[in-house]
Amino acid sequence: MPSPIDDPKHWRERAEEARVHAEQITDPESKKMMLKIAEDLRDTPLEIEEVKAKYPKWTSVSAFGQTGH
Repeated sequence: MPSPIDDPKHWRERAEEARVHAEQITDPESKKMMLKIAEDLRDTPLEIEEVKAKYPKWTSVSAFGQTGH
């Protein structure tokens, strides 16, 4: 079973949670920061695919940095 870290759905769900949370924040600077976090989470699957393309021997991004993968 793939790790959640490799699953784009996982990151889309985390991004949506962050956006929902941001909508509840009244402080403008804090809200801006939370929306940035949501944006970064949304972009994470693209970054994972870039890592996989660059390092095809790794079957999981969660293995990145570990030896023997």
